[in-house]
Amino acid sequence: MKSELTEHFDKVRSTASEVDRVISLHSYPNDVATVMVRGLLAALLEHHRSILQLLKSGAVNSSYALARDIVTGMRYGLWITSSATEEQIRRIETGDEFPLTIPEMVKGIEAAYGTDPFFDGLKNQWATKLYKYTRSDVVQLGRWHIGASSGLQWDNDEIRDVTTIATLCIVLLAAKFLAIQKHEADCLRIEALAADYVTPRP
Repeated sequence: MKSELTEHFDKVRSTASEVDRVISLHSYPNDVATVMVRGLLAALLEHHRSILQLLKSGAVNSSYALARDIVTGMRYGLWITSSATEEQIRRIETGDEFPLTIPEMVKGIEAAYGTDPFFDGLKNQWATKLYKYTRSDVVQLGRWHIGASSGLQWDNDEIRDVTTIATLCIVLLAAKFLAIQKHEADCLRIEALAADYVTPRP
């Protein structure tokens, strides 16, 4: 593993640790929606730690599966904090099926945060890469090759982008969670962490 990629791993690990630290500074209400999003953040931070361990061991495809889970979890969390109704929250709590499709959920998130500069800035920078790297394994089969080392091809730039996306998804959800909890100073502190990540390569 190249030294610059190792440095990047240290950077995203530090960012996730700071998110965890700031989130843990506060006590939160015990309502179902808050508990759900707080639980999602805890799970996503655990996924993030696991991604770095998997990449360190060479299990790149497994790390991508967790990155896709982070993107999905971010969407659930943003939707719950922005536009979920009490009835929809009850359906999540008591039922086996999610009350919305992903496109419906994304539409609600866009309606709530589309004019938010932080949300819009990250979306404009990373949406294309996010879509590319979170597609399902079946769709990614087009990238497989036949040869002595058959399998998906990865490069360091791609791995750096995926770990950045996973990190920024957590940053975004944490910031919006803190905002809805009226911890504005800590929301801004979390948002500032994203400034360390430059626009991705085309």
